[in-house]
Amino acid sequence: MVRLAPLVEPAGALSASDRERFARHLPIPGLGELAQRRLRAARICVVGAGGLGSPALLYLAAAGVGTLGVVDADVVELVNLQRQVLHTTGGIGTPKAASAARRLAELDPAVRVVTHELRLDEGNAREVLGGYDLVLDAVDNYPTRYLISDTCAELGIPVVWGAVMVTRAQVSVFWSTPRGVGGTLPGITLRDLHPEPPDPATWVTAAGVGVLGSMCGQVGALMATEAIKLVTGAGDVLFGRMLYLDTMSATVATVPLSPRRTT
Repeated sequence: MVRLAPLVEPAGALSASDRERFARHLPIPGLGELAQRRLRAARICVVGAGGLGSPALLYLAAAGVGTLGVVDADVVELVNLQRQVLHTTGGIGTPKAASAARRLAELDPAVRVVTHELRLDEGNAREVLGGYDLVLDAVDNYPTRYLISDTCAELGIPVVWGAVMVTRAQVSVFWSTPRGVGGTLPGITLRDLHPEPPDPATWVTAAGVGVLGSMCGQVGALMATEAIKLVTGAGDVLFGRMLYLDTMSATVATVPLSPRRTT
């Protein structure tokens, strides 16, 4: 297990309203008031407001994260609603980033939501992601996954990574410059797990093979939890490990990860 140092310095004292809002967080060992103040100071970017980004954004806002970035260029469609629980039938046709901002403001008006209605590319990724402490990769295509990983590796920003396929899922934490409690640690990125994207001829999508909506909720919530642990320094994060979930057999396993040897 890897214990990492808190990612974010704490904000100022909690308000009376915050103390009431987060009353069920404050007694938890390893969290408490200091951790809640770190969450209020945190800037987290979620790339993708779809099946994984929806529950992740909801739980991060509910946890009191001070600034949430939402990167998504798509609009809400009826076919999304089976798993993208951030959005509603009334929001069909609305940009997903705007739909997310409206819903999150209803959950906690104190959370600052920054919308990026765009697709990440080589020309904008560094500028968009560079303003955040932490990034959640909640996308569903390989080019963007590798762009996020490579950009964050260059910037030294940790990435909470999740991937779903039909009824199975994977979750991990990647960071090129991790800060352990006892000192620096060797970095691990997506390229240590998968050095190169797969052949495009082998790509499959949810439209082609389907995806279990409730599993997206499980995985998005796991990603939010890893983000909370990174920000606050609580618990042992999934850095250096990959969690594997098979919903149909109700099994969960973790697999160790290590930096790829190049010599």
